Amino acid sequence: MNKQNLMTLCLSSLFIFQSNAHAQPGKDLIDGRLAPCPNKPNCLNTEHAGLAPVSIQNPEHAWTILQTVINELGGSIKKSRTDYLWATFQTDLIKFTDDVEVRLDNENKLIHFRSASRAGYYDFNANKNRLKKIINRFNSQLNPR
Repeated sequence: MNKQNLMTLCLSSLFIFQSNAHAQPGKDLIDGRLAPCPNKPNCLNTEHAGLAPVSIQNPEHAWTILQTVINELGGSIKKSRTDYLWATFQTDLIKFTDDVEVRLDNENKLIHFRSASRAGYYDFNANKNRLKKIINRFNSQLNPR
């Protein structure tokens, strides 16, 4: 394969991946819970293992702080209800879109998180790191010292 064909193939592949990364899937709860992750390392869900959910005392106050934290960290909130939130984040280099979903469990006073890449298989822990950053900032704003 010559250089020009190889370059065309690489650019075409990048375009296809980037187009898929911007597709908007239908996001919402499934039977009252966050969707389980596919069998790929680029998804994390506190309802199905990975990280623990966050325990809260005042759900309304916590929900308001959480939305502020997501905005501060560069998220774009696409859907927000009293018990569910969907936001998107873009990766820096290639602008892939990752989805963050959050469920407020009022009964158990917990907040559950799911973060997943739309494209690819491995994300170099980007979703895990994003959730840790969201949870850490959320906890520090919810319980300032």
